[in-house]
Amino acid sequence: MLTTWNNAVAEFVPLSIVHVHMLEPLSSEQGWELFCRKAFGSDGCCPPNLTKLSERIVGKCGGLPLAIAAIGGLLSRKNKIVSEWENILGSLGSKLSTDSHLSDCKRVLSEGYYDLPHHLKPCLLYFGVFAEGCEIRFGRLIRLWIAEGFFQYNNHLPSERVAEDYLKELIDRSLVQVSKRKASGRARSCRVHDLMYEIIRKKMKECDFCHFFDEKDLSHFSNPRHKLPESFMTTFVTDFKLLKILDFENAPLDCLPDGVGKLFHLHYLSLKNTKVKELPKSIGMLVNLETLDLKWTFVVELPIEIKNLKKLHCLIVRLLDNKGPYLNKAKIQECFGALTELQQLRYVYADTEVLAELKKLRQMRKLGISVANRDVKDLFAIVHNMEKLEGLSVKALTSGEEPLDIQSLASPPLCLQRFDWRGMFIEILPVWISKLHNLIRLQLDLIGSTNDSMTILQALPNLLVLILFVRDSDEQLHFKEGWFPKLQHLYLYDFKGLKYMMIENRAMPSLTELYIAPCPLLKEIPTGIEHLNNLKLLSFRMMLKEVYCMIKKENWENVTKHIPQIHVSYTPTKGGKYYFLTSKYLSSLLAEDFEKLLKKLRPSNE
Repeated sequence: MLTTWNNAVAEFVPLSIVHVHMLEPLSSEQGWELFCRKAFGSDGCCPPNLTKLSERIVGKCGGLPLAIAAIGGLLSRKNKIVSEWENILGSLGSKLSTDSHLSDCKRVLSEGYYDLPHHLKPCLLYFGVFAEGCEIRFGRLIRLWIAEGFFQYNNHLPSERVAEDYLKELIDRSLVQVSKRKASGRARSCRVHDLMYEIIRKKMKECDFCHFFDEKDLSHFSNPRHKLPESFMTTFVTDFKLLKILDFENAPLDCLPDGVGKLFHLHYLSLKNTKVKELPKSIGMLVNLETLDLKWTFVVELPIEIKNLKKLHCLIVRLLDNKGPYLNKAKIQECFGALTELQQLRYVYADTEVLAELKKLRQMRKLGISVANRDVKDLFAIVHNMEKLEGLSVKALTSGEEPLDIQSLASPPLCLQRFDWRGMFIEILPVWISKLHNLIRLQLDLIGSTNDSMTILQALPNLLVLILFVRDSDEQLHFKEGWFPKLQHLYLYDFKGLKYMMIENRAMPSLTELYIAPCPLLKEIPTGIEHLNNLKLLSFRMMLKEVYCMIKKENWENVTKHIPQIHVSYTPTKGGKYYFLTSKYLSSLLAEDFEKLLKKLRPSNE
């Protein structure tokens, strides 16, 4: 039997010769049992005063048997005193270097770093820039790597693809853990093991890779905790003129100083989730900027100076609320067609003049855009020629204009993988939608015969996520045998006319999540739901009474016992607090208790 950290080694050996067993981290129960056996001897009994602290220590080990056994062995030789154990927990980083009990653990973790090829070492060390235990979004991580210059220019592959390959190799070597995955299997967020994080921080210090400032270092600024003062921002733009990255995500920031334009070398600027309302005109001086992230800010209009950012690859904008003139989209100005290197543009409003500029952007891979109903046809004609487009989000802003002939719209490129089309209720799907064989995610607004649309959509061979908003739906929705062979997530919203839902055996065999919200006439659990053997989550929204009635029927337990999670989300008012109730809790309520719950959840002004 051979073991390896590197998944590529296992993939290299033909499966006909060996059996490959992928080791998973220990479950919390298994990790606790191993720790107690190592720390407290054969009886494995944890003293009550050390229980919470021991749980924190096991959690820090992240299910890694070597780490649990090593730290448990170290603690077995210590006094069973809370203060002493807290000291061990707080100094694990230094203990990895000095304590003989952790030497094997340190050696194994360090070998993972030393075995890396040169180009991957800075990528792994970069995880130390973030807080311990932090889950890092994949998109943010690779854009930061690109801004740091971790990749050599490749004329054949975009930098994002190279970054994806780098991250995959770190994951395959078990140095980076995937926290969440998309339905496609690609990483949505990732992190490093807490003990690996200690190794990384130590190595960063040795390599002089990064310097950190804490609140003590910023103490000469007034009250930086609640708002970043102007003096603090001025320091950045006057004293750090070689800065390549400014990431203010989640910072208490409400304005960007005009002096930011002096940061000539800046490649990455993020104001995500701040209170910034506008950009200074000097933003146009950042001629080396590659990423500008304004998501969840209050920026309603982009200055015309944006046109000067000729190296910009990624421009993300999204308002923090829907109070702007174009809901949560920002207005982009004319002349932005000069940004010929732009690969991501999300989420903006474009008028007729701006659409003319969009024609010039032939490198586009992800586009999120809102247009007036009258401009939809022109938009699709432009998108048709974007040969590299992978993701498209379109919001049509209708205002009583003439109905659009959807059948006359030009098809998006056949390479499209993600397509969200909102704001126009479609009665008959365009012919070309059945030809988008690369689609893995599709979101549509439909009207009328849902079953006719389903007959077309079910044949999309690679569809993993389907999100439907329906007006005037059929009374019955029938999923037939063989339909949606790869579909994993299905969202059915606003099926106000739906009364019965039927699922034949071997329909949607890969479905793991089913969301229904709201369907006020649906009184029965979908017939045949017991055929969905891989279903992990069944979620209802705004259907509290309906689901309670379903639960009280005799067949509920038999047809839902294979589903690990069933819950109902409910909010009494639009934008109000959400309540999440499990089916187990609802089933425990008598009729009079359920009525009391409804009264409690209703708004007081009803």
